[in-house]
Amino acid sequence: MDTGTRRSHQRKERDRTNAVLHALLQLGPGPHKSAAITARTTMDEEEVRRRLLQLFKAKVCYRPRFGYWELRPTAAAPTDTPGLVHPSTTPLLDAPLLLEGLHNRTQQIVLLHTYSPVTGERLCIAAAGAHDEHLRRELGFTPGAVHRLSRAPLDSDAPGLVMLANLASHDTPLREDLRQIRSTQVALTESPLPGWILVSVPLRRLPGAPATPGAEPRVVAAVSILAPAHAQGDPVAAYGRLMHNAERAAIETSIVIDHPRFAVAQVA
Repeated sequence: MDTGTRRSHQRKERDRTNAVLHALLQLGPGPHKSAAITARTTMDEEEVRRRLLQLFKAKVCYRPRFGYWELRPTAAAPTDTPGLVHPSTTPLLDAPLLLEGLHNRTQQIVLLHTYSPVTGERLCIAAAGAHDEHLRRELGFTPGAVHRLSRAPLDSDAPGLVMLANLASHDTPLREDLRQIRSTQVALTESPLPGWILVSVPLRRLPGAPATPGAEPRVVAAVSILAPAHAQGDPVAAYGRLMHNAERAAIETSIVIDHPRFAVAQVA
């Protein structure tokens, strides 16, 4: 088997196992019959059972009794910053992998924002590194900063601005700052937390979310690094390149769920 064929086979195997995991996520908490899980996939019951056994061996799910399967609860770290992530029930399995990878590379807090077309706000739907003690200490001196990091008007700071710059049609006149952001595909502003900055790049698709060609807006989200202000300079340019490269890699390797029974709810 050549390298290309092997990679294609590995991708197909991964996608099938992830499809079973998505089915469990859609069914929600509690034990579920194998038949109910199978009904949310395009696979037969025997193949679904094999995938469930893989998830069982990986300690992702367990069997409370014969014929039933249940996801293991994922408890949030007790030191996570409460209120930073806006409530969302949308399961985006590969998005946290992207954030954790960036956090591990930079040792900075990484945030994922999407936007609400109804309210015109940017909403934080995921974070990595939010247990950072320095961050929590600084937030303690700035009441309200957590809420503003979680939810704010689109034109407030970098994550909203980078989405705003890309949501406008190409024939729409833009003010100079948005034009520059669209050109460079990176935004840098102060954050709602004094002494910290946000460096943001746009996302064309959320890793792990359904992809419908031609039906998506120019940008659906923004990934940002929240860093102390002294990180400005060359590190900022490096953060921008790193996030762009990580985003491309995440999209290329992400499972694309395009079957109606796999589709997850849209964020915001």
